[in-house]
Amino acid sequence: MILAPHMLAGAALATSIHHPVLLALGAAGLHFLLDALPHWEYDIMTSKKTAACKITADIAAGLLIILFILQRFGSAEQALLVWGAFFGIVPDGLLAIHLFSRGKYLRRHMQFHTFWHALITPIGTRPPLWLGATTEILVGAASLFLLLR
Repeated sequence: MILAPHMLAGAALATSIHHPVLLALGAAGLHFLLDALPHWEYDIMTSKKTAACKITADIAAGLLIILFILQRFGSAEQALLVWGAFFGIVPDGLLAIHLFSRGKYLRRHMQFHTFWHALITPIGTRPPLWLGATTEILVGAASLFLLLR
């Protein structure tokens, strides 16, 4: 799943979980649950420069949406939303460390991450674009609904 929906889902979780440690664990756990759903992903293995551009644009899109929403909340709640968004993408950050270190670090995390990705969609296959994009849109829309209610 791309990063922006993970960020939005982590931020949305912050509307229900107000303890920072529980929120961090919950947002990271939600990341894996969302990765089990058939979804679309962009390729980050083409080149480091291309990967950096894609990742930066993805995070920027999620941040822009969250920054727009933050004005609806008080400062303590704003901090929790940003905290939830951050921990919503931490598992992918750890995966990037594994990939860019050529497997030198975090091998078990990569195996755990791969397990969740393969629960519904077998490794080496991709869901149809319409299904993957629909999943991404629904996760983002549900998250926005929870954040804006």
